[in-house]
Amino acid sequence: MIDTRAELGHWIGRLEMILISRGVLREDGELAIQIGSQFPKDLEDALDGFIENPIELLGLLKICRDARDGRPLSPAVLMAAHLMAREVLQALDSQAAGDFRA
Repeated sequence: MIDTRAELGHWIGRLEMILISRGVLREDGELAIQIGSQFPKDLEDALDGFIENPIELLGLLKICRDARDGRPLSPAVLMAAHLMAREVLQALDSQAAGDFRA
C-alpha cells in the first residue's frame, strides 16, 4: 500500500526545488513573488488548469508540508493534495525536461 504522506513528503521537496530554481519560491519556502501577482508566463502556462494563482500554490504547499510533518489532515484533503501535487509536479517536470532539451 502506498504511504500517501511519505510520497507527498518526497514530492514537496522536488516541487520546492523546481519553484526555487524558477524564482517563484525563496529558500525559506515562502513565495518570492507578490501574493496578488501572476506567475511568470512559462509557469502560468505549465500550471494552467491546475493552479491559477500564487495563493492556490501556497495552499497546496502548506497542505503538503502538513502531510509530510504528520499534522492531522482529513482523508479527503490528503487524497486531494496527493492528486493535485502529482499533477502539478508532472506538469513542471515535463516543462523542465523540455527546457533542458532546448
